[in-house]
Amino acid sequence: MKNLVIVGSGHAAVQCAASLRDNNDSSSITLISSDNDAPYHRPPISKKYPITGVPDDFSLLRPAEFFKEKNINLHTGTTVARINIEERYVVAEDGTQWGFDNLVLATGSAPRPLDIPGIEHALTLYSLSDARAVAEQILNAKSAVVIGAGFIGLEIAATLNSARITTTVIESAPRILARSLTASLADQVHVLHETAGLRILCDSVVEQISSDGVMTNDGFLQADLVFCGTGSAPRTELATKAGLTVTDGIEVDRYLETSVPGVYAIGDIASFEKEDGTRQRYESVQNANDQARTLAKTLSGNRTAYDAFPWFWSDQGNLKLQMAGVSQSSTETVIIEGDQPPRMAAFCFKEGVLCAVETINWPAYHALSRKALSDGRVITHDQLGRVEFNLKSALK
Repeated sequence: MKNLVIVGSGHAAVQCAASLRDNNDSSSITLISSDNDAPYHRPPISKKYPITGVPDDFSLLRPAEFFKEKNINLHTGTTVARINIEERYVVAEDGTQWGFDNLVLATGSAPRPLDIPGIEHALTLYSLSDARAVAEQILNAKSAVVIGAGFIGLEIAATLNSARITTTVIESAPRILARSLTASLADQVHVLHETAGLRILCDSVVEQISSDGVMTNDGFLQADLVFCGTGSAPRTELATKAGLTVTDGIEVDRYLETSVPGVYAIGDIASFEKEDGTRQRYESVQNANDQARTLAKTLSGNRTAYDAFPWFWSDQGNLKLQMAGVSQSSTETVIIEGDQPPRMAAFCFKEGVLCAVETINWPAYHALSRKALSDGRVITHDQLGRVEFNLKSALK
């Protein structure tokens, strides 16, 4: 029987273990988590729990009895300190060792550190313990500043705004969601957030954080609470110390194997090789789950390359943003408004061919576009133009 050790307890780690058992794999599976809580869904941390508090029956990735029933050895509150690549074992901070034939690193990401004076006054929302602490502090808060206008920053800000906390978002870039959405749709999101009551300041640089607010290049903003929502960085310390190849994440091949045979990386930390030889790293639940399922096939004896179609989402107050495909390489964008505002879609073209669709509150268009693009359908600007961008008609 082979020994498999999985380091991490997020979506990628748990899905990999579950998929192995679904594949009738009989390996001994050890899942090591530094978190004290049982493996849980992360989206509610920035969208719900800060306001409602973390319930005793918080959203688990799998029922409590799942790990015992599937013979998966789960160790919570345990941090792996180092990996011995030569002798094939991992060592926890308390000295406990686990030998492995195969090792899966799924350590996820952590809030991106900011080198700003007074950063210790800023709160983060990454774990259940963060959400518990924030829920207590929010009770008496009337104003807040959120640093960062990416997905996480805007999710936090929208959550605070829904609780009637006067909230200002500070973004150093010229616009919000610069890494995530096309400029035209991001501008629409900006307007919708400000209409809902958020104040968003772009081209604004934080110079110092204090217990009563934030000093920017435009002046001082008083706030009861300050949140850091500037994104995350992959947790690659273990891999670096072990001598694995690390750049923007842990480099893996198309089969999600690192530079050391039998050692794999999945989820937020994996910089995976694409079919064209380029590299990509995604931070999304979809990517984590799909990579986990793909790797489980390989570990079960069916060597499989990772080639899942990328899609993403972000819930920000009453706005549901959904993205199918990657729009960063697009050369033209066409915005279509729905008949029930705020509902709209951005059709993104590269050399006249549809490469991505971004939507606001339009799940039907998202589902159709995701299916079409993932199936490899070639949809041109001219085709969609003839049916007034009715994607359902275009796919008939």
